[in-house]
Amino acid sequence: MKLLIFMVAFLAAAPASAFILNQQSTLQRQHQSLTTGSSALNLFGNKKEGDAKAPGMMDQLAMFKKAQEIATKKKQLDEELAKGSWEVESADGNVKAVFKCLPSLNPMDPNPDYEAASIKFDQAWFDSASPEDISKAVKETVIKGIEVTTQAVAEKYSSLQAMAFGQ
Repeated sequence: MKLLIFMVAFLAAAPASAFILNQQSTLQRQHQSLTTGSSALNLFGNKKEGDAKAPGMMDQLAMFKKAQEIATKKKQLDEELAKGSWEVESADGNVKAVFKCLPSLNPMDPNPDYEAASIKFDQAWFDSASPEDISKAVKETVIKGIEVTTQAVAEKYSSLQAMAFGQ
């Protein structure tokens, strides 16, 4: 009988003590992660010795200001690009075209569009050329115009990239 009471008391106490130890170790782990975890260290911009800047919420204001500067600069560049035009011609010089850049107004798609503002043909060539020759020369000129306009836009936007990535 004594043995039965001892075993019941032992079995009843064992799970309770195991739970208490497990709970204490869990609390200790939570306390340790709160005091030394990267979230607690970086939440308000705590610096480590030797670091110029540490990540954190305090840098968010600086990042927001930088984003505003970049957006303002992009708007200025878009206005300049909208005023510009690029003239190209086919390899044989019979087709000439003027291309314009149309900056995107959609912030979800910041890539500009391109427009062939005018296409001019050498009249003597046009009168004697076949439709296939005209099509080939126009296609060549349009592709060249898009390449030239894209290159000009990329050169303008390179200053934005330098500003955004600190290059």
